[in-house]
Amino acid sequence: MNYTLNYTLNYTFNFLLISLMSVVCKAQVLNVGEQTISYIDYSRERSLKTQVWYPTTDKDMKDSELPFLLSPTVKNATFVNKKYPLIVISHGTGGNRMSLAWLAIELAKNGYIVIAPDHWGNTLDNKIPEYFVRYWERPLDMSFLLSSFLQDKRFNNYLDSERIATIGFSLGGYTALALAGIQLDCEMLKLNASSEQGRQEFTVPEFGDLRKLVNNISCKEVPAALRDSRFKVHIALAPALGLGISEQKQNITAPILIIGANDDQIAPIETNALRYRKAISGSEFIKLAGKTGHYIFLNEGNPQLRQEESTYYQDDNTVDRQLIHRQISAEIRDYLSNHLK
Repeated sequence: MNYTLNYTLNYTFNFLLISLMSVVCKAQVLNVGEQTISYIDYSRERSLKTQVWYPTTDKDMKDSELPFLLSPTVKNATFVNKKYPLIVISHGTGGNRMSLAWLAIELAKNGYIVIAPDHWGNTLDNKIPEYFVRYWERPLDMSFLLSSFLQDKRFNNYLDSERIATIGFSLGGYTALALAGIQLDCEMLKLNASSEQGRQEFTVPEFGDLRKLVNNISCKEVPAALRDSRFKVHIALAPALGLGISEQKQNITAPILIIGANDDQIAPIETNALRYRKAISGSEFIKLAGKTGHYIFLNEGNPQLRQEESTYYQDDNTVDRQLIHRQISAEIRDYLSNHLK
């Protein structure tokens, strides 16, 4: 099924629709607790600093100390004695666990526990060149994190372990799909990296030209399978690495939602989101139309951040990031309510 969210022509309609949905769902909205935890995967010598958001009835809400326009949360709040579905979020290249905090908070308001790790070596403050292309490490991170969280006595009494989903952005979008069973052709990825399209897609603002690192990948290191059946629903936002996907259909049965941005110059939808969609029978695709770019999925920055980091936080003047976020959130919550049962 194809969807097109046309911001330019349907601004008023979308705004009224989302406002109506907010009124309908108002009774479900809770306060949001937030805390930071860490796990260590000793088998791979990787630490996973992780943010946790969850419903709470505590009311000592405080604004984020980060330069993002986020809803206030309650630090280290108490949990409601109830079992909630779990969402695990994977950030994009060079981002961190807070990159999609806006979405995590919205989901927590509506009855989900959400966790998001820093992918070691591939974050804003921990840049290790080779880990920008060791794409298979990320699904392994997510599986390890899920196991650790499910076993953690601080949290597991509040989890519905049969209702677990993953959401990822950019390289994290690939991660979400890898956990569903999508398999990249490593040699094909390396070959396509040397093309003109590869030059465009493997030159990233966070680290520059990654093609030499891609060419140095030892494909023998890539695990044969990264699927984790504990994740029941998979949502990919502007997924990357589509240059490693062949046209052959892949046998994936889990519910898949892919959302792409029409004016994405980092992971163009034609060579990424649409390739994944064609490879995964039954997947659903939503296209954000108009001048929506790759980084529309990140937090909304304050005026100073929009000026200093315009690549990530300054959109085309026809685009309202806050409104697009409301649309994305509504689509994701609707998809989860229909498939995470």
